[in-house]
Amino acid sequence: MEWKQSNLPNEYTMFLEHGYDDYTAIALCKAGIRTLDDAEEYLHGDELIDPGKIRGIRLAADIIWKHICAGNKICVFGDYDADGITASAVMFLALKKLGAKVTVRLPDRIEEGYGISVKAIEEQLALGVCLFVTVDNGVRAIREVRYIKEHGADIVVLDHHEPGDILPEADALIDLHIPGESYPYVELTGSALSWKVAHYMLEQMNEHEYAMSLVDLAAIGTVGDVAPLNGENRVIVKRAIRRMTDPGYDRVGVKALMHGIESLTAEDIAFRIAPCLNAPGRLDFRGAELPLILLLENDERMALRLAMQVIEVNERRKSIQQTCYQAIRAAAEERIAAGDKVLVLKSMEAPVGIVGLLAGNLKEDFGRPAIVFGAKSDENGELHWVGSARSIDAFHMLGAIESCKPLLERYGGHRLAAGLTVCSDDDVFEEFRRRMNAYADCLTESDLNPVGEWDIDLPSERITDELFSQIGSLEPFGAGAPRPVVKVCVELSNESHRFMGDADQHVKLFANGFSLVGFSLAEKYVELGLPNKLSAYGYLKANCFRGKKYKEIALLDIGAG
Repeated sequence: MEWKQSNLPNEYTMFLEHGYDDYTAIALCKAGIRTLDDAEEYLHGDELIDPGKIRGIRLAADIIWKHICAGNKICVFGDYDADGITASAVMFLALKKLGAKVTVRLPDRIEEGYGISVKAIEEQLALGVCLFVTVDNGVRAIREVRYIKEHGADIVVLDHHEPGDILPEADALIDLHIPGESYPYVELTGSALSWKVAHYMLEQMNEHEYAMSLVDLAAIGTVGDVAPLNGENRVIVKRAIRRMTDPGYDRVGVKALMHGIESLTAEDIAFRIAPCLNAPGRLDFRGAELPLILLLENDERMALRLAMQVIEVNERRKSIQQTCYQAIRAAAEERIAAGDKVLVLKSMEAPVGIVGLLAGNLKEDFGRPAIVFGAKSDENGELHWVGSARSIDAFHMLGAIESCKPLLERYGGHRLAAGLTVCSDDDVFEEFRRRMNAYADCLTESDLNPVGEWDIDLPSERITDELFSQIGSLEPFGAGAPRPVVKVCVELSNESHRFMGDADQHVKLFANGFSLVGFSLAEKYVELGLPNKLSAYGYLKANCFRGKKYKEIALLDIGAG
């Protein structure tokens, strides 16, 4: 990859002139901060917005209270991913605290797909449910909401997805993306919105401390759903990390998943905790119920057992993903050689729950849009190809998919990601591939082979404990709040390197006072001739091990020094 220095906005100079160091000024610019007031709020803000400002929250609470007071059964209907699972846990725990007869129903990713379904509604109605509360789904469930009302039950919809042209006729509907919303921050995820409604109701019963104790679940869902870490999301995550690192933290299920994490960050939640919550739903029938039970568990020993099961499923997911990716990567190289700009591939071996991960792998490795399909049979035994798409900034994935609408059984998504289903007919599939690539004809070589950008050139002597302490004060990093990319000209120490991984595919390099870790960069280091001097591009991150913090660069790339 070629590298060049990024273009920094004018505000960078303004931040320097007002006393911010260069690393902090760049971090603020990359997070989209443009004023001094916003910078102070971003760095030090800790205030939550009054949930009472959410349009329709009083009506939603009144309906829920009506059913609690009547002793009616309430079903919280969530989703199978980390955001939907934590949203469900938040609402379940809050309603239990308020005296409700409440249960949770999560959809099965493989058999039922996303969102509330008529099948699940019928099942819950037969159990005597009088009120449905959807969390992290429901804003497009027009038919399902109508079915609930026709059968005499009530429904409150809490969702954060983009609404369609028609809204469901729920008894109460909260989605901050609906035009006319009065709440000043619209980027809350399903778990965070569930927490705001729970907070509102718990405050009505003077249960402030209990409401605040649920912030960890809201944060896990927020980070797991790759929501931007700005505004109230940032406050939620900062508060959660303080709580989760407090010696008195008592969510034993989450503590079990945190085992071995010595200094928790948002990135630990993103790459170590959330994937474990996601994995069972990707692979197993009704699998999302396992991590939900883990989050609700109060017994420490049982939580450890459940956590081990969840972690084992995630390891199985990693193995399956790696095996499937090795096969599909070769197919991708063939399609690129044939001139395809959009990778449209089938995987007979891949469970439909991981095709999105495979598409993401392809997009990262080849720098182009990718759609991966897995095989799924319906109740009649008929085969369908269920796909998941990931895109690059230069290509509007949903627009491309919509241009193929006559070939599709169903689809949905947005600019950078989508889901879709195609029938098993080979001719239809090939026509879909052809049309997608015709749509992508406008993509240039620079679109498909972007130049890497570094933000700050640091001499080795600046990589000090003081700098890393400053970086720690800028946490949390994540979506919408990325770490600056540094360029460092490095002279390695006598113990210059160590290869790691099952196939020695990773490399750890040693400099004076810090190390550099490059995943899948061992081959490139060898190709460069195992140099003692090199240019390193990556992120500055502290590595905590056995109570000590070590200065480290997480490498994106290396080049000749």
